Amino acid sequence: MKIKFSQEMLTILSYARDEAMRTGSYGIGVDHVVLGMLRHRDNNACRALAACGIDPDVLKEAIDARVFGERAVPWQDQALVRPTRAAAALLSGAGYETLRHAQSIILSSHFLLALIRSEGSAAVEILRGRGLDYDRLYALMREHRFVMPQSGQQESLLPRMEDLLGPLGEQLTHLYGDIQAKTNFIS
Repeated sequence: MKIKFSQEMLTILSYARDEAMRTGSYGIGVDHVVLGMLRHRDNNACRALAACGIDPDVLKEAIDARVFGERAVPWQDQALVRPTRAAAALLSGAGYETLRHAQSIILSSHFLLALIRSEGSAAVEILRGRGLDYDRLYALMREHRFVMPQSGQQESLLPRMEDLLGPLGEQLTHLYGDIQAKTNFIS
């Protein structure tokens, strides 16, 4: 199965670069991608957070308080702003969530599921501090149909992680090339 980023995710990743620059960081981290998602707003990830009782504005303020630097990155330095390994790993996790749900397009909902499984970012600490975990988030997303198997597949028929590792690595190489060309996220 060939996977790719949705237009929604490409927009979020473009915003992530802007958020890194706004907060004074030359590294586009996990929190910057979350800030990009919150800036986009019209996506299922933000709707899922709201359904869990998490106000996107409050989350943005809390992340900003943790990641804001002394001054923004100058516009002429934008080519020097690059994703961190943690952000790349998170996008890999979103790819896994996409394949796990037998889909071929990475959506913001896949990103949010990968995020809540990750470690070490202010966003995850804040979300977990408010009682959000993978199982609760996944159940809510299934209930609201933010994620669901394609063509009515049952979850038990979905591929196991071991079966996805080879195709996932191949697809991630392809995805990184595509995203670099479309958003200049990875340069």
